[in-house]
Amino acid sequence: MNNDNNFENINTNEPLPLSVLPGIRQNVAAMLEQKAGILGATELFEALQEGRLEMLPDLDLHELKQNLERWQATKSMSLGSALARAREFAEKISALDSNIVRIEVTGALRRAEELVEQVSLIAVSNDTYDTLEAFLKLPEIVEVRKRRDYKADVTLQNGLRLEFITCFPEQFATAWVLTTGTNEHRAQLRNFAYKYGYELSLGGFLKRDDVWPAKDEAEVFRYLGLPYIPSELCNGNGEIEAIQKGEMSLDLVTLAEIKGDLHAHSNWGNGSASIEEISRAAAKRSYRYLLLADHAGQSTNLDKLLQQRAAIFRVNDVLAQEGYNFSLLWGAEVEILPNGTLSLPDEILSQLEIVIAAIHSGLHQERKQITERLIKAMQNPHVDIVAHPTGRILNLREPADLFMLKIFVAARETGTVLEINGNPDRLDLKSEHIRQALEEKAKLVISSGAHSPQALAHLEYGVLTARRGAARASDILNTLELNKLKAALK
Repeated sequence: MNNDNNFENINTNEPLPLSVLPGIRQNVAAMLEQKAGILGATELFEALQEGRLEMLPDLDLHELKQNLERWQATKSMSLGSALARAREFAEKISALDSNIVRIEVTGALRRAEELVEQVSLIAVSNDTYDTLEAFLKLPEIVEVRKRRDYKADVTLQNGLRLEFITCFPEQFATAWVLTTGTNEHRAQLRNFAYKYGYELSLGGFLKRDDVWPAKDEAEVFRYLGLPYIPSELCNGNGEIEAIQKGEMSLDLVTLAEIKGDLHAHSNWGNGSASIEEISRAAAKRSYRYLLLADHAGQSTNLDKLLQQRAAIFRVNDVLAQEGYNFSLLWGAEVEILPNGTLSLPDEILSQLEIVIAAIHSGLHQERKQITERLIKAMQNPHVDIVAHPTGRILNLREPADLFMLKIFVAARETGTVLEINGNPDRLDLKSEHIRQALEEKAKLVISSGAHSPQALAHLEYGVLTARRGAARASDILNTLELNKLKAALK
């Protein structure tokens, strides 16, 4: 069996071999290579996400996924993985202690950081002592790293690091604000409190022997002379000054404002569900539209795409008859080849409703070459959207060395839309790039990149990342109704 120490000797600018992962025996690696064409850790990770390994009967998928989870737990966790674990654990704790009236995520996870080293939960309890004692008795805890009167930092059996904070109901507003922000952000808030002659603490506002609570987070900020600052912006990197100067919007995009998803796959390509299954799942989410964008390589022909269009028409008719206000859109995800041309000719691209272009291979070209490659693709009049522009996979693959400013300028000049991909292991564009793209007036969409109906839920992580990049609904094209969206595309 391999161990995590192998990772120390790996150049992360190159694809990670399967040997870096614990529990990948030689016979398993050989099976993955021979039957699925998988040579590296990145390919394995993507195949698992897309459900492409379920047809290998001799492969223990459960064990494989557990090994990957253990490996990832030794590193920073992706936003989606951490948030899912936090929600699952919060439900378990709530069911065990009747004193708990509310549990919320806090810390780096609530700030929607793309990678987090630990999950932080804050529990509102009528008896914080008993709640903390009940928490510490959980069998999943293998180590108590630190304990105080109101919180404990522990390690779970699966390697997850968890911070568990307790507070009384009247303390919750101030405790949630202070545990959400970074150290720098908290220090700035406390300085504002000092200016007004009191102290901001987890327990409330203090002035000599007087303590008074706030009813909610908005009131905490109001006592400090500030507007409510969304949690994704509480980073201590100049957001308060920018807000005071009117240079940063606080009216950030929400998941409820997204009208549809512009990147999903079916089993016509490498997705796991039929066209109707993934369309129905999107319609049940009350989406107005979904773009079917299966991968189209150089061997894809027009006849196959026309057959897919006919299937799309049939699905739209079925869902319309059932009363759904929903449209499945006909598109494709084409590869941007090493010279910047596309994997489908213009005569085919011109017939599709929406064309997505992306780079999946050759990501290690030098900066000038790969930047020109992407810009050439954006200059194609048929390319509407560039998917996951930097090509990164968190903890597994470094982003392409793109000159991002040139990419954003080209996007603006060509009218090409850049995607914020919500796959929790991509989150590409990342928040810093989103801010830069907004400064350059580039158009953006948020999509899931779903390869299964369940993965449509990844749109949430894209929204969180967009909020971290200070994006408003007006900055995101798929907050528009379909007719306006089509008009906004080039």
